[in-house]
Amino acid sequence: MDPARRDDFIAALEELARNAEPWYEEGCNFAFHGWARNPNQWVAIASWKSEDFVNRMRQTDWYKDTQQRMLDCSSDAMVMEQFSGMNVDRSVFEQYPAGSSQVHMKTKTLDVTFL
Repeated sequence: MDPARRDDFIAALEELARNAEPWYEEGCNFAFHGWARNPNQWVAIASWKSEDFVNRMRQTDWYKDTQQRMLDCSSDAMVMEQFSGMNVDRSVFEQYPAGSSQVHMKTKTLDVTFL
């Protein structure tokens, strides 16, 4: 996150959190959101019960708006990493291949990338 845009980032993040709360309550196994060691790096870890469910949330107007506002406050690309549980198939890696995301919005200058 661009330190000069911290207040704008937090305002968008708080709006995202308010709107996402019922989605998390219904469709999320667990989630962590917080700051990394670097005070300008935001971390979100979530385990969703269904990829279809989270993808429906990504299509809402409020999600698109707040994600775009958060990306506009970023100084680097958003980096996403997928994980597969020990006793779960590995289809998540096929659904979200490494490289540029096909499910997240981008800015004119920043990409969203899966590791």
